[in-house]
Amino acid sequence: MNRARKLETDLQREISFIINSKLKDPRIGFVTVTDVKLSPDYHYLDIFVSIMGEERVKNDSLKGLNQCEGFIKKNLKERFRLRTIPDIKFIYDKSIEQGLKITSILENLKKVQ
Repeated sequence: MNRARKLETDLQREISFIINSKLKDPRIGFVTVTDVKLSPDYHYLDIFVSIMGEERVKNDSLKGLNQCEGFIKKNLKERFRLRTIPDIKFIYDKSIEQGLKITSILENLKKVQ
């Protein structure tokens, strides 16, 4: 595993811990960090999150996460020794939702046969 991928894995684990145990924002619902992508120059970090709930809950959670960016960066700075902590961007990941739809369709096809 190369250095960048190892750092991405460590960042994903740490960000997931911060979101689920340290954030106290009531807008943030049940959030799972599904992946992170770090830019080659380590200046930008895309965090892919899956959020359970209705559309309103998903939007509120994304707004809450974006407003807690400074808190998350501060915690990452304490944990990691990087020259600069990357700028964070949260991206809603629809892959789990799509996977559930596909599973449901396949189950319905099995029942028809």
